[in-house]
Amino acid sequence: MDSRGTIIPEKQHHYIEKDDYNKCIYHKRDLDATERTIVVMHDADELIKICDSTGDFDDTSEYQLLIRLLKERTIIDDDGSRRLRKKEEVENPSEVLLNPSDPEATFRYKAGSKHLGYTGNIVESVGEHGSLITDYDYQQNTYADNQFMKDYLENQDNFSNDAFIVADGAYSGEENSHLAADHNLKLVTTNFTGRKPDEIYIDFVFTDDGHYLLKCKNGCTPEECIYDPSNDRSVAYFKTCECKKCPYKERCNPRFLKTRVRKEVSWKSVGRAKQLQYMKTEEISAYAKFRNGVEAIPSLLRRRYHVDKIPVRGKNRTRLFFGFKIVALDFQKLLDYSNSLNEHTQNGEVA
Repeated sequence: MDSRGTIIPEKQHHYIEKDDYNKCIYHKRDLDATERTIVVMHDADELIKICDSTGDFDDTSEYQLLIRLLKERTIIDDDGSRRLRKKEEVENPSEVLLNPSDPEATFRYKAGSKHLGYTGNIVESVGEHGSLITDYDYQQNTYADNQFMKDYLENQDNFSNDAFIVADGAYSGEENSHLAADHNLKLVTTNFTGRKPDEIYIDFVFTDDGHYLLKCKNGCTPEECIYDPSNDRSVAYFKTCECKKCPYKERCNPRFLKTRVRKEVSWKSVGRAKQLQYMKTEEISAYAKFRNGVEAIPSLLRRRYHVDKIPVRGKNRTRLFFGFKIVALDFQKLLDYSNSLNEHTQNGEVA
């Protein structure tokens, strides 16, 4: 019986013992991991029924986490019995409960590695005399990089002339490029992610909203054009005679129907083709060198400020600690700049 008077089955009393964790994990080597998990699942199922019968635990976080765990990791068959979910039956695997002490943490597989928890996005402003981190964001690690960029741009005022922002290719996107241009800012991504489009798409002309194709590389206008919002593509139909004699038909690869030709294309392909062409220019090499300096910031946060070892749990608390580390880094930058001014003054130089 617990402090609320709830009767706990005798076979589950061991869970409240101090050393039960070690007994359950290490002292039952005779059972494999799946068998041990099944035993715990049945105990949890019985505990849920006891809690449901009393109704005294509905508002407790422990009870809600237990319900969530069983819902995400188990399933009830038609005969009413509970079993573990198979791998392919797990819903939203990136958002399942990873750690009861941090229920907001998520899972992400990126660049060949497994990542648990949260991710931070940093904006560093660079001038003639140095740099400072002027903005940051902190989200669950399933948050997309290009969404970080979109969020940042939407909250900015117009920039001064010749301002630019350099980022990784994951921050790219036609929508972000247009959004940056609307703020008088040039968005430069120094590498290319995903499948490379054919460069003929550079000369495809779309409406301003990017929904309808107006003209192809060969200058032909479609007879009919439909926007498919499900995959953000323009479905255009051309005359068969025009496409048959087109010098780009092998690269364009449209679908020849009985009476006309169908071509599906996204306005994003145009932006990606332009980006691919731009990355072959000499100008991009200068931006790439600039970005190499930015890459030092995440490394510095890990090595000196131990950003991967935050001693608290939960999104809000870890976000606060992350912000403290950003402030510490900026303070060090200001201190270094102040010391450099003092050195110039001592040497008889005027800054």
